[in-house]
Amino acid sequence: MKKLNKTTLLGIIFIIIGLVLALSNLDMIPYYVRRYIFQWENILLLIGLFLIITDENKRAGGILLAIGFIFVIDDWFRIDVSIWDLWPLALVAIGIHIIMRKTSTTADLNTPNPDDSDLIEDTAIFGGGDKVITSYNFRGGSLTAIFGGSNIDLTTSKLSPRSARLEIFCLFGGSKIRVPQDWNVEIGVTSIFGATSDKRVIKDEAEHPEKLYIKGLVVFGGVEIIN
Repeated sequence: MKKLNKTTLLGIIFIIIGLVLALSNLDMIPYYVRRYIFQWENILLLIGLFLIITDENKRAGGILLAIGFIFVIDDWFRIDVSIWDLWPLALVAIGIHIIMRKTSTTADLNTPNPDDSDLIEDTAIFGGGDKVITSYNFRGGSLTAIFGGSNIDLTTSKLSPRSARLEIFCLFGGSKIRVPQDWNVEIGVTSIFGATSDKRVIKDEAEHPEKLYIKGLVVFGGVEIIN
């Protein structure tokens, strides 16, 4: 979907929210309607739909829809089941996301005769650490931080002529990525109740055609790119 369409859709969402709040303050709609619309479960569903409709991050949107649906299923369908009986399915959804993310990352690289030393796969759960990656044909990989974090130093590496793709998933965690000053970096990370900070000092435009594409999802966490 084009950028204009994304902007239009976002504007429509704000208009609807504003109208609902205004009408509620004027007692023109019942308070319970406002309370229901702005429940955090429904907000997750709306964010998920937005990500899918705008093609921003369909996989992340699907995960948020699944998590939100788990918490509203008993309310919508009057099923006699406790929400807390179903919460482990959220972990299942996160696991599927991690597996699919790794699979798509490897497929996107499309490099013959792959060498694992040119890829990074770092997982930090309730912990973390520092890694220095030295590769003369760096092709990307995946970083996962759940209630933890990691510092990745790529300053001694060189990008693959085919470019590189780094997939990030942070849930109540974070990652710091240090890159060389002459790298072209394109950031496309979706942040939900989190942040992605590009703190690089760029002196001159890099002349190299290859790029490092940083993609992924950050929920209640953060990613920082420095050089």
